[in-house]
Amino acid sequence: MPNRRQIREAAVQLLYARKSSPSDVPVQREEIWDLIHDRANKSYDRARVKVLTHLQQGRGATTARLHKALYTASSTIEAVAPSEAVVKKFSLMYESEVKWVEKLESLSALTKNDMGNWRGILTDLLFETKNLRKTRNELSEFVAFFPPQQRDHILSNFTKLHDFDDRVEKVSFPAKFPDQRDLEHLHEALAEMGLLKSQVEDLTAKVTENIADLDLLIEATADNYDLKRLSKVDLAILRLATYELKMDEAIPAAVAIDEAIELAKAFSGQEAARFVNGILDTIAKA
Repeated sequence: MPNRRQIREAAVQLLYARKSSPSDVPVQREEIWDLIHDRANKSYDRARVKVLTHLQQGRGATTARLHKALYTASSTIEAVAPSEAVVKKFSLMYESEVKWVEKLESLSALTKNDMGNWRGILTDLLFETKNLRKTRNELSEFVAFFPPQQRDHILSNFTKLHDFDDRVEKVSFPAKFPDQRDLEHLHEALAEMGLLKSQVEDLTAKVTENIADLDLLIEATADNYDLKRLSKVDLAILRLATYELKMDEAIPAAVAIDEAIELAKAFSGQEAARFVNGILDTIAKA
């Protein structure tokens, strides 16, 4: 459940991005939410790494068995394959499977220590399984002509790797699998991010609807300050807090002011916090 601080921080970011000065036209951009959700997305990706690691247990052993099957059938591959390129493709396919497992093994350590581009590696792993499956399917056409024992051994390992790919699909798109218990933490994280977005969009819509009146109050209080010259993030904080002071009876004035001061400290620093405090204190008493 998103807390009040998360909601108000996100609201300030959204107000800043969509309507940062009195003359701006609101901008609808989904990438704004990518930025707002960055911290939550990082936690979500950590959870995905854990789930992916769990669901891929045994993939390395299957890859090792595939190597043994391919080695046993090496002379058959050379006899059946129509070109050197196809022979090489069998080798590259196995090497790609090994690299995938190695990346996954390194990913857990990198994630734990927050080192390197671990989120990029995660994205690569989730994407690469599509190419691995495609290559296996293409090579299955040649394996079909192998002697039965060699054919069945290789295709059995292909099928098991396909199953592992299906589990990767669940981590890539957990919303498609709402009843999968292994994905419970991912479902909860997605639901929380969705709830945060809904609550923030609702709050910023109310502020935006009243923005003309809010700006009049702020400008009348901020002596010698043209709102166009005011820091855009400070203006977003003032608009939000002024809305709460004058138009939201559920929020006590002291709470609205104190939280606005903390937001100003976080986004702009001590001097901005003192300025915001002075403006809001005057508005509250008016």
